[in-house]
Amino acid sequence: MSILEYVVRHQDGLWEVWLGDRLLSGHPTQLGAMAVANTLADAVAARGEPVAVVVEEFDAGSIESEPRKRPSDAA
Repeated sequence: MSILEYVVRHQDGLWEVWLGDRLLSGHPTQLGAMAVANTLADAVAARGEPVAVVVEEFDAGSIESEPRKRPSDAA
């Protein structure tokens, strides 16, 4: 099963949230974009689907969160 990845990246002065080739949201701050990505990822995880948030940093490459689990799977 593949993992759904929400990607947060800085582009053209905005922090954007992407799902595949679809731009979902743009924010002036990384914090705002992360809030959207985390909310979307939490909703997907609640349905039992594997999901992660990936942050593309300027000089450090990508940073990926741990895959989220459904609340009933977390122990």
